Amino acid sequence: MTTQPNKSSRPSWAAYLAINSSTGALLGAILLVVMGSELWGPFLPNFMKRDLQTSILVIALYGSFRDLLEAINYFIGGYIAGRFNTRRGLLLFNALPLVGLLILLFGPMVLGPQSWIVFLAIPFVFVWDSLAGPALLTVVGDSLPPEKRAMAFSLQSLFRRVSRMLAYAVNAGLVYFAGIKLGMEAAFGLSFFVVLASLFVQHRFMKTASKDQETIINHPIRVLRGFHPQLKRLLAADIFARLAEGMPRELIILFTVAVFIKALGVEAKTAAAIFAAMLIVSQVTSAITYLPMGAIASQPGFGKRPYIGLTFVFFASFPAVLAGLGLLVLHFSLPYAAVIALMALAFVFAGMREVGEPARKAMIVDLIPPESKTQSIGINWSARCVAVMLAPLVGGAIWIGANWVGYDLATGHDIADPLGPGPLAMLLASSLCGIVGVCYYYARFGK
Repeated sequence: MTTQPNKSSRPSWAAYLAINSSTGALLGAILLVVMGSELWGPFLPNFMKRDLQTSILVIALYGSFRDLLEAINYFIGGYIAGRFNTRRGLLLFNALPLVGLLILLFGPMVLGPQSWIVFLAIPFVFVWDSLAGPALLTVVGDSLPPEKRAMAFSLQSLFRRVSRMLAYAVNAGLVYFAGIKLGMEAAFGLSFFVVLASLFVQHRFMKTASKDQETIINHPIRVLRGFHPQLKRLLAADIFARLAEGMPRELIILFTVAVFIKALGVEAKTAAAIFAAMLIVSQVTSAITYLPMGAIASQPGFGKRPYIGLTFVFFASFPAVLAGLGLLVLHFSLPYAAVIALMALAFVFAGMREVGEPARKAMIVDLIPPESKTQSIGINWSARCVAVMLAPLVGGAIWIGANWVGYDLATGHDIADPLGPGPLAMLLASSLCGIVGVCYYYARFGK
């Protein structure tokens, strides 16, 4: 049964921001759970490379494994939340990361620095976004009228950005003062208590609990074929954008940290802290855009499509901009401040990648079949993850292959060199995939 909000009991600011008991509980959960994963998640590949002695291909495999699990989790998460109701599903999905965090925290202490410990923890630690994703959209769709949904998604996205900013700032401090290894271990422990707090928030305040009217999870291909034509086109364009994101995703930190070490002459821990600051720049950029974009996309009769297209443009441009500015600071002797400013500009492009995300989610909710909405959303996102799950491995292979071709192996040069031709080739290939997505989107939705 779906609990509808009492609009008259909400103050005007809450009505404008589309906040009721259920969406407010979601915001609290998002703030805490996202902080719990972002305290260490974006920095894990650097930890794996430097402290677990992990190869580039294994780090890329870690990224593909994450995408595979996300595909499974979106599928299963849509079914669980649709079958047993969204409230129960969200509580279950919130509890699972606690198991993974314990594995990450105590596994290396007991078994030593082994890469496989990370793979053992992955099925638990990264499940909330993918398992809970379909339910999050359903709760917004059930508790708010259509004209308020884009604003709700904007506010959720804004809370994600704020949470990430706090997490990156904390990680930068931990790594800078304690070193990469101890700093990451402290982040694992802190994350455990943050995620535990989010479980309490959802249990105490979540009111909306809805089920799908019918079970469709056993017919995913039929469901995809039955999607609205515009939803199919949106999914296809989104796949190209996620290819552009997925190919370099786990390896960007290795390239960027190496750029800072060489261009600024700093230690690895200082470069890692500066990388955290770059991530904060990207999140501040995103946060600045969300509420205005949510308000614009929520206006009755105002087309969402132009803003969704901007998302794909920035997905395509970020890798190429990062490669170009990285080359610039490496090959010219620039002042410290200029290096920081130029690299921060690249991460402004990263922050703009989701400028149309609230409108995209609102469009999905509008087009998804209402009688099986949670499961359909899960199938939609699961299909996207299946399509892009090999992207990180392809990115790692391009990195190593381009380094192998670009270097004379007789010199003994490391083919995993983060400052060789490999990372640049990988970033440019990623942008090419994104450009294909941009062209496809505007060809289909530009009329």
